[in-house]
Amino acid sequence: MKKILFFFFIVIQFINCTSKSANAKLRNGIINHEKSTDNLDVILPISNNFFYYPTSKSNQIIRHKYFMASYSEKDEQAEWVFYKVSINNYNSKVIRTNDYREDPSVKTKSASPDDYKGSGYDMGHLAPAQAMSFSFDSMSESFFLSNISPQKAAFNRGIWKSLEGKVEYWSSFNDSIYVVTGPILDNPIDQIGTNKVNVPRAFFKTLISFKNGNAKGIAFMIPNEKSDKSIYSFATSIDEVEKITGINFYFELDKSAQDKAEANYDIKKWILIN
Repeated sequence: MKKILFFFFIVIQFINCTSKSANAKLRNGIINHEKSTDNLDVILPISNNFFYYPTSKSNQIIRHKYFMASYSEKDEQAEWVFYKVSINNYNSKVIRTNDYREDPSVKTKSASPDDYKGSGYDMGHLAPAQAMSFSFDSMSESFFLSNISPQKAAFNRGIWKSLEGKVEYWSSFNDSIYVVTGPILDNPIDQIGTNKVNVPRAFFKTLISFKNGNAKGIAFMIPNEKSDKSIYSFATSIDEVEKITGINFYFELDKSAQDKAEANYDIKKWILIN
């Protein structure tokens, strides 16, 4: 009887992890939502949603089950991390693992927790642990150093945390949100550890949401420092982040949908419920 109940629980959990964004269009017919054998609606893992990841300047793509990263060896951190969220990602029953460790998937070897010891900087998550609380495995995966970047404590525990909380809130009224987040790596403000990890001057987060097959976009760029300003004052367009970083985001989206979503910088249009 216990085995039957456990199987039933797993089936229910899988059903609850689905999204209604199956009408999202892709450029050049790369994926056909009606004919493809891939289940594109599963919130986690993201293995079948890699077509949304941006271009890589580092040419070292790291694929994990619950996030994807482009690792910059010269900076010893990811230039971006891609992940997908819905309200189903957030589970308060999954305990934070805090198992910070090197990422064995990085061929050139990732930074180490030792690089951060005594540095005065936090090991700041790019894909936040809270957004990875879907399961023990997803939570633990978020503590690979490929998902970590040096952040000032007041930034990491302040405005950056607030932005992560906003994304969680927005996930409650969207079918799904595709997030690409990372450091702005030009003109670093410091360097730490024996692996010479560059400390970014700022961080970005770009968001594409889907609701009833419609795509919306917004982005944020925030200096790596304490701020008492509103999160909304840092809102910008994905196009603007592309100019600053040289990264092409969400380029596999249908061209008209991409242009419209990436041009938006109006937070009111982003928050507007379809």
